[in-house]
Amino acid sequence: MRIVLASESASRRRALEILGLNYEVHPSRIDEKAIRELEPQKLASRLSEAKAHKVAETIDNAIIIAGDAVVTKAGRIYEKPADAAEATEFLSGFSGNTVEFVTAITVMSTNTASFSTAVQRSEILFRKLLTAEITDYVRRYEVTRFAGAFDGDGVIRFADRVSGSFNFATGLALNDLVTLLRKHDVKV
Repeated sequence: MRIVLASESASRRRALEILGLNYEVHPSRIDEKAIRELEPQKLASRLSEAKAHKVAETIDNAIIIAGDAVVTKAGRIYEKPADAAEATEFLSGFSGNTVEFVTAITVMSTNTASFSTAVQRSEILFRKLLTAEITDYVRRYEVTRFAGAFDGDGVIRFADRVSGSFNFATGLALNDLVTLLRKHDVKV
């Protein structure tokens, strides 16, 4: 059975490569803004599931892997920034503060239409950031592709401390991915 990643994300591709999986890429291209939830775990979960279902509409005999992430701080949910200015605003607001990084992963069999979703949370304490380093990061990275305007490289660069699962750095929680794939009889 084929394994299909419902994302073009380099970090999610890297997660599958870490596991040594052969896979195809078929981005879901869902309208993420059409799905709303007030609770970050539910939002990440619903987005991940919607991506898997969207790709399953056009792919047969496959295991679909989809994921999504959101960042929260003080009750506000931060998804992907609209532009560099919003990314700068996000990162400036995270400076010296703790944010929660919520990742969801969905694994779906197109043969049975069964799916499983797992959600993980990590807390990231950002050190005090200089305006120049935020500007440099926003200029050098495709920040509009990342929830909260940062990825694993941003965490390495900006975090003072991380608690919870480190798996967020790949965009797919590898420990959950292995468990979910095994539920669908994929040897990992």
